[in-house]
Amino acid sequence: MSDLTDPSPIPIKMISAQIQGVGSYRSARTVADLAGMLISDDWPKKAGDPIFQRALVACLTALTDHSGGSRARKAFIAAARAAGITLLPDDAPDLIDGRISKAPRGKGRTASRPPDLHHRQ
Repeated sequence: MSDLTDPSPIPIKMISAQIQGVGSYRSARTVADLAGMLISDDWPKKAGDPIFQRALVACLTALTDHSGGSRARKAFIAAARAAGITLLPDDAPDLIDGRISKAPRGKGRTASRPPDLHHRQ
């Protein structure tokens, strides 16, 4: 098992989270950055929230194993969405359209999303 103080970062695709108020974003480029946001006083975590716990475990596992950056990032995104946190660039298309969707983007998104009642044919 590796030491958590190893200075070698586990890179991720950059993501910014709005956890400190409107217009204020914190950016993450490594798994350590993600873990730092999750455990910060600014994160609206709930003690028993399993999505938050999975994200924290994914980050700590990635830091320990020096791998799994994309898994940690995906778990972080799930926790952020559950907490109502806006993420950039992931939520940018929804912000442009004037709405935020908590459903994950990509394949299968429409299958679990209720029909959009605002766009009738």
